Amino acid sequence: MSEQDEDLAARQHTAAHDPAFPERREVAYGQIVAALGAALAPAGYALKGSTWTKPSPRGKSAVHLQRSRYGWDVKIVLRFVTPEGDPPDHPDWDGEAEMTMVRFGGGAGEDPGRLAFLDVLDHPAHLTRSIDILVNEALPWLEALHQADG
Repeated sequence: MSEQDEDLAARQHTAAHDPAFPERREVAYGQIVAALGAALAPAGYALKGSTWTKPSPRGKSAVHLQRSRYGWDVKIVLRFVTPEGDPPDHPDWDGEAEMTMVRFGGGAGEDPGRLAFLDVLDHPAHLTRSIDILVNEALPWLEALHQADG
């Protein structure tokens, strides 16, 4: 087990025994939703539920906020479907229905779209960094899928 995994496990253990954690988790979730909304609305994305979508004649892109079933974190998931309902025929799309933000991370398999609630509360720079990567790298990549073949 890596040092990072041990740290996460210790923090999860602490949170599990903190009677205030459920309330703190909702505060963090609200901060994440607000930050995503502020970043995605100017790019033409509209929120419904926990998914921001943007349609075009080429298809629909989506940025989905997926809560983990254990309640420790959320993951930003990227989607794009053609008008026929298929994933895009693009060499950078891995053929799956959705993608994580791992391809935009700092390497070594990091997923900047995975946000631990405790990190959002205790280290706001984690959320800021994830939003910056989404806006500066992931959204332009999704936007290119909306563009007509040139």
